[in-house]
Order: sequence, then C-alpha cells, then structure tokens
Amino acid sequence: MSTPMRHGPSQQGRTPSQHPPAAPTPQASTPFSNSQTAAAFSPHGPRSSPQQFKKSPATATSATMMSQTASAPVNFDSPSAAAALGALGLNELGLDNISMGGLVANGGRTDEEDRRKRIDAVVEALWNKDSGRVSDKGLERLALHFGLERLWEPGQSGAENDRILIIAGQTIAVEVGINNHVVHSATMSFNEPIASLDKHVHKASAILLNDLALAPNQSPLTKKLTQFKANFERLATHEKLSVIPGLNCFEAVAGVWESLDKLHRWDVGKLRADPELAGKPEHTLRVFALCTQHGCPLMHTRGRIGLSLDYWKERRKLPSTTVDNEELRTWAILIECAAPSSMVYNPVRVSDKWIGPNIEKTDLTDEEMISATGPLLDWLEPSNILLPASEEAKVEEGLEPSASLSAPKPPYVTFMATFDPPVVVTHGVSMEIYKISASNPPLSNVTFDALLFPIADETTYDPSEPRELTYTQTVPNLAGIKHGQHDPELKVHKNTLFIDKPVYGQVMTQVPFAHPKELVSMLPVLRQYAFLSLLLDNSFKPRGTPTALQADVENKKSPSVRTVHDEFSLFMSEANTDDTPPNVLKMDIVLTAHPVPRLQLVFPFKSSTANINLEIQLGGKVHIVSDNIFPMTEELARANEEAQATGKGKQYDAKHWAKMLEQVEDLGIWVEYIKHKME
Repeated sequence: MSTPMRHGPSQQGRTPSQHPPAAPTPQASTPFSNSQTAAAFSPHGPRSSPQQFKKSPATATSATMMSQTASAPVNFDSPSAAAALGALGLNELGLDNISMGGLVANGGRTDEEDRRKRIDAVVEALWNKDSGRVSDKGLERLALHFGLERLWEPGQSGAENDRILIIAGQTIAVEVGINNHVVHSATMSFNEPIASLDKHVHKASAILLNDLALAPNQSPLTKKLTQFKANFERLATHEKLSVIPGLNCFEAVAGVWESLDKLHRWDVGKLRADPELAGKPEHTLRVFALCTQHGCPLMHTRGRIGLSLDYWKERRKLPSTTVDNEELRTWAILIECAAPSSMVYNPVRVSDKWIGPNIEKTDLTDEEMISATGPLLDWLEPSNILLPASEEAKVEEGLEPSASLSAPKPPYVTFMATFDPPVVVTHGVSMEIYKISASNPPLSNVTFDALLFPIADETTYDPSEPRELTYTQTVPNLAGIKHGQHDPELKVHKNTLFIDKPVYGQVMTQVPFAHPKELVSMLPVLRQYAFLSLLLDNSFKPRGTPTALQADVENKKSPSVRTVHDEFSLFMSEANTDDTPPNVLKMDIVLTAHPVPRLQLVFPFKSSTANINLEIQLGGKVHIVSDNIFPMTEELARANEEAQATGKGKQYDAKHWAKMLEQVEDLGIWVEYIKHKME
C-alpha cells in the first residue's frame, strides 16, 4: 500500500501539476502562492521521507524472510536497513513494531515530525542569535530565509568577484553591489511607481547601505548582518502581507504618513502665529509641535526603515534640539502592517486622506462646541478594501467557484503600533489605551515600580509591602558659579525613592489600531509617563563613570527593599545612624502612581527642610501642588523688592519653577538650581 508523501512546512499546498491552471486572480493569502517557487526558495529546502522511495528487491526479500518468523514483523523506515538486518537474521530477536525513525513511540512518522520541529526550533534560535557576516552567501541565505527571489548579475566593472545580488518580491526589489564580500552599493526600489513611496525610497536605500557597508577601518570579518536583517525583515513582512493587485502594505503606511505630515505642518503653522513663539526658528517650532501638539511623523529615521510618529524628545526645550537629532533619546510610535493576533480585528485601509484638507472642522455642531477643549480635527473615514478570493484557495478548500465563501473578503492585515521604547504605565492607564485601540489588554501581576526598577531574581519581594531604593549621583555644584567658576565641581546626591502604596502596572509594547486618530488621542498620556520615566531615570540610573565619593556613598547605602519588620529592627538597633558625609545632599523622593503620578521631594534647604509636592500631568506638564519654600503670587512682588534692595537674585513663583523642571528634566539639577537661586 502506498504511503502518502510528506512535505515540509514550506511545501504545503498544491503544485501546478495537481490542478488545472487557474485564472489570473490575485492571491489573498501570501505573496508567493506558487508551490514550486515556495519550495525552491524555502529556508529548509526540499525534503523527502523514506516512504517516498519505491521498494527495492532487497526490501521484498527482507519482507519475505521476516514473514517466515514466528514473531510479529518488524517495521523499518529505511528499506536498505531492513534488508541488512534481515540478511543478518536479526529479525529473530522478536522485536515488535520498532521504527528506525525513533525508538520512543510506536510509529516513526510522528517521531520524525517531532524531531523536525526540534531541529527547526534550534535553527531558528541560532538564526535569531547570529545572522552571520556580510558576504555573498550570507546575503543569499538571508533572502532565502524570508522566501524572496534572488538573482546574481555581473557588476559594472566586469570583474569576476564584482557582482550584483537582486532580491525581488512582488512589490519591492533590493539590489546589492558586492565585490569580494564587501558591499559598495545598495538600492531599494518599488516595482510600480507610487508617488507616496518614491519620495522616501532614497532614505531607505541609504539606511540599507549603511547597514551593509564597512565602517572606517573595519574588517570584513567583523561586519555582521544584524542591522540589515532587522530592516530587511520589516520589508519582507510587508512584502508577504501585500496582495497585488488590491493591497500594497507599503502604500498603506505611506498614506498614513501623508495625513500625519499634513497635520504636523498645520501644527507648526499654528505655533508660528503664537506671539510667545515669535522669532523662533523652524526647527524649534517642529520640536514644540512634536512634544506638545500631534507628534511628528518621520519616514526611515534613526537607522530604521519604516514610519515613526515621534511624540517626546529629551532636552526638548533647548534651542539646539532638532527633530532629526539622533543622539537624543526619542519616544515614538512605530506604525507597521501586521497579521492580526485574534479573529476580531480592523482590516487595514489604503488611503492618504485620513484627514480633511482644512485639518480643522469649521461646521461644528452645538454638542461639539460645548465639549471641545481645543481644535476639533476633521478626521475622515477611508473606504474599506475587499480582496477577491483566489481560485487556488477555492480549489484547496474544496469549494465551487460559485460558493458563497468565495465572495470578496477584507485583507487579513491590520495596522500595528509599536511603542519605541516601551512605556511603563499603571494598569488603569493601560486599560484606557487598549480601549482607544478597541483591543483586549493582557493581564499583569507586576507592580508599576517593579516594572520601572526591576527586582533582582534572588530578592524576595512582597508587592503589598513598601519599597525603598537608594542611589547616588553626581550633579554640577551650581554654588560655584557665584564665585566665578566656569566649570563648577560635581556634587554628590544621595537619592532615596520610597513607594508606600504600590499599584499594578503594564509595559505598553504593541497595540493594533484602525485609524491614526487613535494614536493621536494616546499622545497626552504617553507623554505623561514618558516624562515621568525620564525624571526617574536621571535620578536613579547610572550616567557615566561614578566618582570616588559617589562610589563610597554607594557602598554604604541601605538595602533596596525594606519590610515593616526591617524598619522596626533598624529603628531599635544602634545601626540607625546617618553615615552620609556632610558634603553629600540627601534627597528623599516619594512616588505615588495612582490616580495621577506624583513626586514628593524632601531635601535640606537653608536651616530647615524643603518639602515640594509636584504632579506630572497629561502632556508631560509639571504642576507644583504644594511647597514650603516658593513665595506666593501676592508675596512675589514684595520679595523681589527686598531682593533688589539687598542685592540678591530675583525670586520666582511655583509656576516658574515647574517650567524650569520641564526644561532641565533632572530632579538633582533642579534642586541644585533652587538652592543656587534661593539660598
């Protein structure tokens, strides 16, 4: 009895010889539906099982000899092995139902599949860890791994080692010029001219070339494919999800950029008309629009191919900061196309008209006028896409062409927003974000502070108990400026963070979305927690090499986690003494995450103690709730008169100091500046 032939994962489906030629209907599932092409360019290559071979005379002889024994026949996966063992008379051992494919279970076919899965898992793990070096074979393997066609052509110089590798799909083509395993050119192009794509293709080509070309004084033996693989994988993913004609994922993403860029330019124009920003240069207005308005969309930036909606930037209020500055930390939302992770999803739409030409609505209803807190944007709803069912899919499903299931269907593709970097928020905020994107939030049993400052594996921690973190840092001693020092000495701060009421948190990594307006509505809360994480990072995470004094204080710091019992034991023991050096500033910070993130700062000030409660509001705004050192508004004029009479510096109210913290983005520097101005 014949045994059905097995195929690897890349060979599933019918071949052209197994069914009549279909009409030229577009494929709706994968870009490479032709089984011959898929088999030829499969990363695993063609496979065959022993059952595919015809039985040889030796196999028949072995079966005859085995049937004459009193025991049950022995089943072998390999005909040659069966003949050899039969000739040696080993079938007299009485082994029942033993398969040479595996001795664990009955039936070698299941063991072969399990073994193949384990091998595939090992290969995938090795591939993810090390994608190889830049070379002819390395690039070819990469194209083969992602299932794209490849073709070698001679280079322009005509030399034997000078060649051009063309990696092509149904929507894109990448040409890599390589000479003796050294890449000297890389060009990406689209198979069909589309204006929204062609205007960015030169930036994508520059990124690919930078990923492959050698750096100055770099050896070809050390040039890895890691960066190129990450960008090429994004291209391959959009290539595989595209269905031509009907759906071009690259065009869908570029259409979102067109609408968001139109909105960004409108924001810059509104800021230019603001009297408080009169005379500001264009790059400063763009940074303000990035951090305060509706973000700034950038295509192919920071060495990454794709669309990025930047919404927060480090040192955003400094005049030298620009949108394109890649050295400063930037928070962004990466916009891509992806396969849905659930049966319920919003299909992707292709359009460059997600927002009206006037950007802002002019004919407002009474309800909109009452509820509006700012300009109402004129968002549009592009039409949906319906892809015709392919003839091959009908045949594989056993359906007739007239079956109802063969009707046009929406693409099995959705928009995906990836937060770069991931944003740590409280569980309540994550519920709001997932509600905006109409998706289900994952469950989390980790506290907000444990996500910001992970707990060591060997540490036992109860989330219900208070937590304490201590860290020392160096900041400029601004008091030296009073004495004419141009380069003030560094001062050591001993910062202690207290979390008295832990709340559960969530790391926001990805959310699906259906419309760019959903991303825009997330920006205020994302900025709120991005700025909070920036303040805490600058106060409790390393920055550069610690000084000798900083290291000495760090060695004497208290445990990072204290329970109530630990606090009582410390209070009753003789160790409850302050061994902090006198020239080190102690600053206690109490973090409250719910319902609004708040920070309470306590530090020595003049002859007493300063106590400042500040709140991080939506949009990354700082609001000082209470304090005991800043003059009140009605007292400010009188304080400035006294300061002018005594020759002291000008005094400022709490609103001014809140804006100052937004500018310096560092609690330690902010405190030093307060002491410098007010002591």
